Amino acid sequence: MAAGLENALSGPPFVGRRPEIARIQAAYTESTHTGRQVACEVVGDPGIGKTRLVHAALDRCAPTLPRAVGTCVEAEQDIPFHVFRHAFGALHPAGSGARRQAVGGIDAAGALVPREAGPLDVRLFRTYQLARRLLTLAARDGLALVLDDLHWADPSSTGLVTHLLRYPVPVPLLLLLVYRPRQTATVMPFGPPEPGVPAGRFRDRIELGPLSPAETVELYPDSDPAELAERHDRAGGNPGYLAALADTPPVDADRAVALPVDADRAAALPVDADRAAALPVDADRAVAPPSGPSRLTDRAVATLRAEWAGLPSVDAVCLRAAAVLDTPCAVDLLAEVAQLPTPVATEAAWRLVRRDLLRAAPAAAGFAFRHPVLRTAVRQDTDVAWRVEAQHRALDALVARGAPPAARVAQVEALLTLPHDRPVGPYVDVLCRAAQEIRRDAPDLAVRWLRTALRALRPPAGSPTSRHDVTLLLARITGEAGNLAESRALLREVVPELPADPGGRRARAVAQWVRVERLLGNYAEAAAISRRELIGTPTRSAGTYQLATELGAVGILSGHPAPMSGDAPDGDASGIDRAGLLAVRGLAAAHDGAVDLARDLLATSAPIVDALPDRDLRDHPDCLLALGLAELFLERPTDATRHLDRGIALVRDAHRDDGLCQLLLGRSQVAYHRGQLGTVIGLTTEAGIVARRIGSRSLLSFALAFEAQATAWRGGPRDDERAVALARGAVELATDLDSWSGRTAATALATATLLAGDPDTCVEMLTDAGGDGRLTRLQASLRPMWHELLCAAALAGGDLAEAERRAREAMAAADLIDLSGQRAFAESAYGEVLLARGEVAAAMPYLRTAADRFRMAGMTLRHSLALVAVARAAEAVDQGGPAARARQQALDLAVRCGTERVGLRLTRPVRALAETALTDREWHIARLASTGVTNRLIGRRLHISPRTVEAHLTRIYRKAGVESRSGLVAWVSRFDDTDR
Repeated sequence: MAAGLENALSGPPFVGRRPEIARIQAAYTESTHTGRQVACEVVGDPGIGKTRLVHAALDRCAPTLPRAVGTCVEAEQDIPFHVFRHAFGALHPAGSGARRQAVGGIDAAGALVPREAGPLDVRLFRTYQLARRLLTLAARDGLALVLDDLHWADPSSTGLVTHLLRYPVPVPLLLLLVYRPRQTATVMPFGPPEPGVPAGRFRDRIELGPLSPAETVELYPDSDPAELAERHDRAGGNPGYLAALADTPPVDADRAVALPVDADRAAALPVDADRAAALPVDADRAVAPPSGPSRLTDRAVATLRAEWAGLPSVDAVCLRAAAVLDTPCAVDLLAEVAQLPTPVATEAAWRLVRRDLLRAAPAAAGFAFRHPVLRTAVRQDTDVAWRVEAQHRALDALVARGAPPAARVAQVEALLTLPHDRPVGPYVDVLCRAAQEIRRDAPDLAVRWLRTALRALRPPAGSPTSRHDVTLLLARITGEAGNLAESRALLREVVPELPADPGGRRARAVAQWVRVERLLGNYAEAAAISRRELIGTPTRSAGTYQLATELGAVGILSGHPAPMSGDAPDGDASGIDRAGLLAVRGLAAAHDGAVDLARDLLATSAPIVDALPDRDLRDHPDCLLALGLAELFLERPTDATRHLDRGIALVRDAHRDDGLCQLLLGRSQVAYHRGQLGTVIGLTTEAGIVARRIGSRSLLSFALAFEAQATAWRGGPRDDERAVALARGAVELATDLDSWSGRTAATALATATLLAGDPDTCVEMLTDAGGDGRLTRLQASLRPMWHELLCAAALAGGDLAEAERRAREAMAAADLIDLSGQRAFAESAYGEVLLARGEVAAAMPYLRTAADRFRMAGMTLRHSLALVAVARAAEAVDQGGPAARARQQALDLAVRCGTERVGLRLTRPVRALAETALTDREWHIARLASTGVTNRLIGRRLHISPRTVEAHLTRIYRKAGVESRSGLVAWVSRFDDTDR
C-alpha cells in the first residue's frame, strides 16, 4: 500500500481500535514504571491502519512523550541503518543515491556497512552495542521510537532491531515496530513473543484486523447506510480501501453494457463489472443488475499504483494478466493470458507473492490478488486495447478448459464494457449457455446473465432471432423461478413476433405462455390462446403436444374439462410429452367419473414416466402432478405419493417455485385422503407461502381451502373459527366459483361451517357450487362424498327426509363409479340416517361396510369416524364387546390422524334428532356443564377462555330450547342412557 493511503495522518477521524490502544498504553505504562525498554509490534495488511493506530495511541496515552519516527522506503533499502537515520535526523544521500554493496567495511560516506555476518562477527556486535548505548542516552528521560514500514528495512536496521530485542536498553524506551509480515524484503528474525513471555510486559504483538460494520458507520456517519454496508463488504473492513472507495461513483445501469464504439470515446464509457458474478440478484427487477461502485477514482488508483509501478516488465505483465482473470487463477492459464512461457509466469507469480500483490491459493492450485480492490486498481490501470485482447485470450482459454459458468461470464461481462468492434453474438452464446447450466442451482443468477445478454442485443447489435431466443429462455427461467408476472410480460411481447414453423418453436413458446396464464388463474385467456394456436398449427409436433396438454389442464381447472379420448396420441413427440398428455387425459377422465378410461390412460402413461430418468422429468413437473392427482382420485394413494414425492424432490432441487406450489398442494390432498391432518397443514402452509411469492391467487385459494378442511377435522378448541376464516379467505380469492379452485373453496367452507355448527351455510355453499340438487357441477369422482356432507347437514338441521334423500343420492352417485372410498361415503350416510330413525340394527351393516371400505381405500380419518358410528350403534343395542373394540380402534386411529373429533363424537348419544343440531364441541361442553363444572374449569380443560365457554353455552341454550344451566342439566339428562 502506498504511503498516501496507509500512512496518512489526516483524513477521516480515527475510530475504534480501543483494545489495541489499550495494549499500547499498557506497554507505555510498563516502560515508564519499570524504566526499561518495552517493544510493541503492530502488524497487519496494507491499509489496515497500523500507522494511524500508533500515532493515535501515542497522542491519547502519551501526548508529552518525545517520539522519534523513522520510515523505511523501498527505494532506499541499500542505505545502512536508514530507518534509524531517518528517525534521528541523520543526513544521507538524497534519493536512492549510489547503490551500496553490503560487503562489510566503511562506505564512501563513512558509514559502517555490515557484512553477511555469522555469530562471531565481533565488529558488527560492537557496532550494535554502540548504537544501543547511544539509544540509551537518547531515551534516558523517556522516548517513543516508531520504526514504520520495517518490511522495507535494510539488513543493518533489521539486525539492530533484533539486537535491541535481545539486549533491551535499561531506560524507558517504547519501541514500536510497524510492518507488514507478508512483504518483508529481508528475513525478519523477530516475530511473535516467545512462549512464556506475558503479553504486555516488555514485548507485545498487535495484529490489526478489519473494522467492524459499526466502526465503519462511525467512520463515515454521513454516508448512506445501504451504500456504506456494500462498501464495507467490498473493502473487507480495511480502512485504506474504504477511503479509496469513498468517492467511487455508482454504475449507470442503463449503460452497463458497452456496444462497439470509437476509441476516442473510451474514457466516457461505463466501467467494467469486476464483481458481476458475485453480486446478489433481485428476481423482481427486470432490467439491470444491482447498481453499486465498480470503479475506483483516479486518485485512488494513483495512490495504489505505487505498489506495482516499479515492477519489472515480466512481473507487470503477469500482474495485469492476473487482474484480467477472475481469481484465483491457475499458472498455466495465467501464462496463456500473459503470453509468457509457463516457467517464466510461475517465477513472476512467486515474485509477486513475495511482494504480497498476489497470494498463493493452495486449494485452487493458483494465485489470487491480496484484495479485490487492488485487483480493480490494477485492471483500471491497464491499457484498454491490451486488456481487450487479454480478456479474449482468457475467454477462449476458459471455454476450451470447460471452466465454471461464472468464470466465463465474468470475462464476457468485462468485454461488454470495453470499446471494441467485435460482434456480440459469441458473448451472448456464452451467457446463454452459462445460464442454462446454472438455472436449476442459481436461477436468479441465470436471469441476471440473460438480462445482460438482452441488453447486449439491443438494435443494431443483434438479430431479431437472437433476441427472440434469449427472451424465450429468460421467460422460461423467470417463470420457473416463480416470477410469473415478468415471464408473462416477456412472453406476451415475444410470442406475437414468432413466425409459424414446422419445428414447433412457436407452439412451444405459446404452450409456455399458456402455462404461465394457467398458474396465474387466467383460465379463459389461457384456453383462448391454446385453441387459437392449435387451429393455426395443423402439423403435430412436440409443441402441439404441449399445447394440447395445457388446454386439457386449463379445462379441468376452469371447470369445463374437454372430452378426452382414450386413444394414444400420435405424431412426433418425446416420451415425456406423450406421457404428459396421457396423464392430463387420465386426470380429466378421473375427474368426470370415467374410472375405467382413467385407469387405461394411466396404465399407458405411468410406465413411461417411471422409466424416465430424473433429468428428463425435472423440466416437466406438471406431468407428475397430473399423474399423482389422477391416481389419488382413483384411490391409489401409494402410487400418487410416489409420483408426487418424486416431483417435489425434483423441483426443490431445481429451485422451481412454479412447480413446487402445485405439487405441494397435490401431496397435501394425498395426506388428507389418508387422514394425516398435521402433514396437510404443514404442506398447505408452505404452498401458501410459495403461492404468495409467485403471485398466484388461484393456487393460494387452493392452499387456504385445503388447510381449512384439515383444520376443521382436527377439531381443536379454536379450530372451528380458524377453519371458517381460512375457507372464507379461499372463497374471496377464487374469482370464479365454477372453477376448480372456486368449487374447492366452496366445499371447504361447507365442511368448516358444518363442523362449526352452521348447517345452513353448508347447504347453501354446496348447492351453489354443485349447480343443482344432484351436484352435477362438482367432481363426479367425489360426488358421493359431497352428498354425504349434505346428508350430515340435513341431520344437523333436523330434516330427516332431506337427509334420507341425500343418502340415496349418494348411493346413486356411487353406483356410477367403481371406487371403494366413495361407496363408503354413501354407506355411511345411509347408516347415519337409519341411526337417526332409531333403526340401530338396520344401520349396523351399512356402518360396518362403510368402515371396511374406508379401510381398504386408505382413508384413515374416515375409517376412524365410521368406527365411532359402529361403536355408538353397538352400545345402543348392548353389544359391549364389539362396541369396546370399535371404540378403542377408533381412538387409536384418531391419534394417528391428530384429530379430536373422534373423542368428541364418542360422547354423543345415538337417539333423538334434537341433539344433532349441536356440534361435537358444543355437545362436549354441554355434557361438562351439566355435571356442574364451572366455566373457568371448562376453559382450563379445553384450553379456551371463560368468555369463549360462555359464548358456546349461549348457542347451546338456543339450540336446546333452554334458558339456564339448570334447564341444560334436565335436557342432557334425557340422554343418560348413553352416558359413558
